[in-house]
Amino acid sequence: MIYKERYKVELEDIGRENKIDNKRIVTIMEDIAGSHSDKVGLGVSASAINKKAWILLDWKIKILKRPAYNEYIDASTWSRKSDRLCAFRDFELYDQNGELCAIGTSRWLYMDLVRRRPIILDNKMNDIYGTETEKNVFDEEIKKIELPDLDNLPDNIMVTEKPYLIQRRDIDINGHLHNVSYLEAALEAVPEDIYKNVDFNYIRIEYKKEIMQNDNIKIKCLTDNNYNCLVIFETDNKMNAVVELKLL
Repeated sequence: MIYKERYKVELEDIGRENKIDNKRIVTIMEDIAGSHSDKVGLGVSASAINKKAWILLDWKIKILKRPAYNEYIDASTWSRKSDRLCAFRDFELYDQNGELCAIGTSRWLYMDLVRRRPIILDNKMNDIYGTETEKNVFDEEIKKIELPDLDNLPDNIMVTEKPYLIQRRDIDINGHLHNVSYLEAALEAVPEDIYKNVDFNYIRIEYKKEIMQNDNIKIKCLTDNNYNCLVIFETDNKMNAVVELKLL
């Protein structure tokens, strides 16, 4: 089953040249994923009753074109497959002229919010969501982000660090740092000249350990000569997430 919705690029959604920014692209994908789950009875509306929710593990997004202010985006999403623990979901965003603007894939856990443990998935999920096993937006699966040796970085890597205190506004309905807030916080650590002058057209986020309200985070940004950035989130010297940003 392919689930579809239409969105409008509003004033708060735009960046350079009045075109849609990365945050809005990610939130559209997140929103339509939630709407699809609500439609089949496993979304936000149900989680308040059954205390279960989908928890995001990975994003991989490629932006091909950026619709401008006041234009419309037609978004599509579908369940692609599930294994014992994880479910995979893909996305396509088209502009109002039918041109492909962005593609994305994601990996999720179905979590028991009371026990804070993942729920074992079975074939019922495929039946409920009408899984589209033959429709993949990327040729290869999500791979673990490869990190360099942080104690022995090459000379072409510039390192910047920034502390970040989680605020109430950053917390989602499940009580931890909202998925999109990782991207916003990562951009805070990107060097100013890069932040002001480039658009990252590739976004890869790997969530490792949830970050809670009032956690003190250290954000480390590694930038190479091509303006590609690798942003690492740490609390208590433990890695919580990695955000990879590329120009393409």
